[in-house]
Amino acid sequence: MRQYHEETIYQRGSLLGHSLDWGNRPITVKNYKNRSLIPIAAEASIAGGFFDVATSWPPRYGKASKAAPHATGLCQVLQMSAGITSPRWEDGRLLGLRANPSAGALYPCELYVAASEVQGVADGLYHYSPEGPGWHFLWEENLAAFAATALGGRPARLTFFITSLLWRSLWKYGSRAYRYCLLDAGHLLANLELALALHGWQPRTTANFADNALSVLLSLADQSELPLVAVRAGGAPGEPGASDIDLPPLDLQMQPLSRREGRDFAVLNFHQQSQLAKPKAEPVWQGITLKAGVRSIDLPKPAPGGLPLARAMSSRRSQRVFAGKGLSLRQLGQLLSCMMPMSSPVMATVVCGANCEAGAGTHLYLPVRHQLLPRSLGQDWRGVVAEACLSQNFMAKASAQIILWADLAALEEQVGNRAYRQAMLAAGRVGQRCYLACQALGLNCCGIGAFYDEDLAAINGMPERAQPLYVLALG
Repeated sequence: MRQYHEETIYQRGSLLGHSLDWGNRPITVKNYKNRSLIPIAAEASIAGGFFDVATSWPPRYGKASKAAPHATGLCQVLQMSAGITSPRWEDGRLLGLRANPSAGALYPCELYVAASEVQGVADGLYHYSPEGPGWHFLWEENLAAFAATALGGRPARLTFFITSLLWRSLWKYGSRAYRYCLLDAGHLLANLELALALHGWQPRTTANFADNALSVLLSLADQSELPLVAVRAGGAPGEPGASDIDLPPLDLQMQPLSRREGRDFAVLNFHQQSQLAKPKAEPVWQGITLKAGVRSIDLPKPAPGGLPLARAMSSRRSQRVFAGKGLSLRQLGQLLSCMMPMSSPVMATVVCGANCEAGAGTHLYLPVRHQLLPRSLGQDWRGVVAEACLSQNFMAKASAQIILWADLAALEEQVGNRAYRQAMLAAGRVGQRCYLACQALGLNCCGIGAFYDEDLAAINGMPERAQPLYVLALG
């Protein structure tokens, strides 16, 4: 799969301008020809500080709830994860910005939930629509055991699925769109995990499911929509249903996204190369081992509380205005502890400006140790990073930049072709946690997925085999 990444790099002089067919722009909500939207209440969110939830892994808030989930909480989770946070009307439809950021505001990701023994909700499969808000009731059946068969592991009262409608991103970004779809899914995943933890419904995430089985469960008839990641939560049901049941209803045709929908068969081919016939256990990611005598910087432990999680999600925006002020070690420690409280397939290189307490230069973040490892000090690299990010000069005024990268060859050796999906999803998850942490700290943040890949990888302090996946500017 790293071949796909290498074939979609941006190089200087290779980016030719292309015009967009605005009359064929895909809509950003999914509707069905034979399923009507059922309105759900715009529930008020519950209290809980962002830092109380985000600094633990897996994320948690207080004690796990043993009670069966309820409809009110489920609606809150859906809206906190992917609901509209800045409404606007467009062509007679209520659309707008959402809790989950998206490249180009194209929102390729869709969110489904299989509910079993949820108070006030009939057992079955639902598709969430932020428009309304509401959901489509797709399949009346206790699907807990059936979903567990596709995912591996035990049945759960709540099983969430994040998919991607490729055409929404292909319309603008061409073959590189698969990168953005995976990053966007990671953003949505981070919201979903945190919202579930806030309700006491401990999330368990898997991206190593059986692809075809999950596509059947979600009634995805062709490869225009791809399942990317799933989350189980809410405890085990008393009666999980059958693990092998009849096929779902066959009348779930989707309404067209635009007059003409395109495909990229190279992207589909690369995606197929990473498919699994049977679910696998999630990989255990190894952190970096330091050699004796290597100097590192201990970061302060994170403080609890902070801005309520729900408010951080609803008020989060991509901001490109920075004052150029530095960051203290306390701020940087609080931020990084929320971004990466776990070992991950991706690593983070922190590019600090001259006013940062850590010192100008590049630093490698060590998640489990909560330390910075200085790599190239004494020079301010922010302007170089901005130039590598297609000359987006606003980035040079950010207090710091974070380059998320992976050694894709090493990851493939460890877990096979599924590694690329894992890495890009993880980068999106870390990016969303960065957005929310910045919001909670009163900082601005902007994620950048477009850059000259080789120029960014060549910045002093980046490891030799590092391949950049995502960049965040903050301050």
